[in-house]
Amino acid sequence: MHTRTTLLTLSAGLGSAALTASAATYPQTVTHAAGTTTIPRQPLRVVALGPHALDLLLAIGVQPVGYGEASTFLKTPAFGSPIRDIKYLGSRVTSAPVNVGDRFNPNLEILTSLRPDLIVGETYAANVYPQLSRIAPTLLLDGIDRGAWQKTLPTLARVLNREAAYRSALNTYTKGVQATRAQLTAFGRKRVLVVWTAGGDARNTFTISGSDDWTGGLLRDVGLNVIDGQKKDAVVSVEGLAALDPDAVIVLAAGTSTPTRARAEWTAGAITSRLRASQAGQVYFFDYHLFRRIRGPIAAQLVERQLVKALR
Repeated sequence: MHTRTTLLTLSAGLGSAALTASAATYPQTVTHAAGTTTIPRQPLRVVALGPHALDLLLAIGVQPVGYGEASTFLKTPAFGSPIRDIKYLGSRVTSAPVNVGDRFNPNLEILTSLRPDLIVGETYAANVYPQLSRIAPTLLLDGIDRGAWQKTLPTLARVLNREAAYRSALNTYTKGVQATRAQLTAFGRKRVLVVWTAGGDARNTFTISGSDDWTGGLLRDVGLNVIDGQKKDAVVSVEGLAALDPDAVIVLAAGTSTPTRARAEWTAGAITSRLRASQAGQVYFFDYHLFRRIRGPIAAQLVERQLVKALR
């Protein structure tokens, strides 16, 4: 067994040693958003806490033994059983991962029973990081900002001895961005505002998606002119939308809302229906979960397909 410890940093860029080394050696000491973790050997039983972690693992060909879902889609009676209907990513999952509960606060008893040798999650699970670390080496990743996964996935791939798969995933992503950008050239001249809303009682309240988070970053990469990025996560009223006067609006249906419901509420709104973008037929409705919660290379491909279908 190798005794040399390899030091890796999950905030390292694409030019880091994680890409230049020829083979994985263990143990590896990894610095990540929640601290420093030692990986004693190549992980074979990996748990993904949340769709972001699942996207990253699937992108490099790793199938999880357990999965923690976003609370919106949790079905409590199914805890401890193989999870079904993983939205958008389920068709790529072949391992029948066990449902470990909430991605931010998983069921520790079920998690322990899976005997994982690596747990991958996001910083949202920081409150239970000590408990997770007692079960298995745990990596919590930052995945919110533009380019975040491009910084964390190289090291995750090295930890899992999947660097060749990472390079393939990055190549696929790059080609997808280039192809989508070429198809949306005409749309790139429009000032696009991206917002999300839970609908219902909150149907006249919108949160602005900035240009430097994962969503805004991808949209900019494919050539869209995302406006008011400096107002990231700012909450605006329907009157505030009118004041911004964008050429086009992308509305993300959050919570229990759906794109269909969001469209109906927008069309029925006295102000939203009269916006210049609405009158020009330039308002588009998508799912928040795909556009803002998964945030990995696979999600990027799916978002690009929806954008091309809707905007071209």
